Amino acid sequence: MSQETQSGKVSVAPERMRLNEDGTEGVFLGTKCNECGLCVLGDSVFCVRCTSGDLAAVDLSSDGTLYSYTIIHAPPAGWKGLVPYVLGSVKLPEGPQVLSEVIDLDPETIEIDMPMTMVLRAGEADDEGREITLYKWQAMGA
Repeated sequence: MSQETQSGKVSVAPERMRLNEDGTEGVFLGTKCNECGLCVLGDSVFCVRCTSGDLAAVDLSSDGTLYSYTIIHAPPAGWKGLVPYVLGSVKLPEGPQVLSEVIDLDPETIEIDMPMTMVLRAGEADDEGREITLYKWQAMGA
């Protein structure tokens, strides 16, 4: 289910990222287990660690540290971005890892544990003409 903003933007993944009313900021959405404390990105029916069904929806941080990355030289079909590009997994303080493109960074300078922040970028329009908003990673201070 899309959540259109006042500016006509929609999140690329509304189950994982909510946009503010004007679509200029986003927040990751997660689920926290009230039994063991595990947080995961997105919605869950039960905890994957302890199998409890006692879960709560939580907002997750938009900052984290680079956990892992790869440099993509042969992109998937339909990729419209630059090649090569960096695909990074960023670990949020709450525990989940979020995979997305790392932008505005020379691949020769990337390092594990770099502080990263989520940034929003415009994607293509959906079938209804609304702008799809993508989340990407950028080194803090870039």
